[in-house]
Amino acid sequence: MFYVFLCFIFFSLTSSEPNTIEMSPTTDDPWDLDGPCQIYVEKFAIVQSEMVRCASNWSIPPKVCTNCFSQYINFKQVEWETKNLNHVFSLDNRTCSQVIYDNYLLSYSTDISVALTQRIWEQSRCDSCLKINWDFEKNSSGVVFNDRTLQFQSKLYDWRNCVVNYTSGDIFEDISNETQICSLCNSTFDDLFNFYWNIYIDPTTDFCVDVETTMNDTLHLWNDVWKCAERQDRNRDLVSVLITLCVLLVLTALFYTATFIQGGGKARNLIRYSRMAPPRGTRSRLLTGSSEAHFGSSYSTVNTFPPISSS
Repeated sequence: MFYVFLCFIFFSLTSSEPNTIEMSPTTDDPWDLDGPCQIYVEKFAIVQSEMVRCASNWSIPPKVCTNCFSQYINFKQVEWETKNLNHVFSLDNRTCSQVIYDNYLLSYSTDISVALTQRIWEQSRCDSCLKINWDFEKNSSGVVFNDRTLQFQSKLYDWRNCVVNYTSGDIFEDISNETQICSLCNSTFDDLFNFYWNIYIDPTTDFCVDVETTMNDTLHLWNDVWKCAERQDRNRDLVSVLITLCVLLVLTALFYTATFIQGGGKARNLIRYSRMAPPRGTRSRLLTGSSEAHFGSSYSTVNTFPPISSS
């Protein structure tokens, strides 16, 4: 892996100058048994370095799929050619494909190709945004973007055009129209976000990293830089409070109305005992004499024991 890292640095640095196959030096070393194959290795190195340069330039944020597909096609085309050099032989009568890929313990070309294909292109999920129709034999491979990627791009441009229309200069420096941007461009932003979200939550479909990072940056600009979501939340909270207050007032009015109707529509007269006159005369006995005689006879003791005779 250390050698691969060194090769990446080497190709990235050397790719800063325009490269062509005519500019690549060829070896005249008579002791180099692989001399006839060297020109193909150098051609392969050029397309690899161009792909590395493009991927590095589009790494913040990562947008390799939509910006480096032509370099990737060129790289894979030359890779296919080096794997099919069955008509070119080294000085020891081996095909150049064997020399490049199978002759030595280490193959830097193979390691770099694997890194570019698997670690960059495939991990970026580029196949989720575009399809490359390969035609190596005719060297006429082409790329086709899928519909959801084109729709996302169209909705993204609609939102950006709306923002540009309400800014007089740099969108990050012109902060005077933030409130206006949040209100006037809210519909285009919601259209963009809803389209992205419906695909994001669908487990059967996916977006490439290019689209995901673009949407993440858009959300960051909308929510964190311009704070449009915070303003919408405040407005939403104010509306909720007003609705709750109206509901409470209506329920209170209905409660008292229902209570009045159940009472027969008449106002209740409350008796205030503190203002009543005291009772006249002394309070009569609760029990009359006949009642006392009745209760007294009921509870009188009856002697049923026989008299005790004297001995």
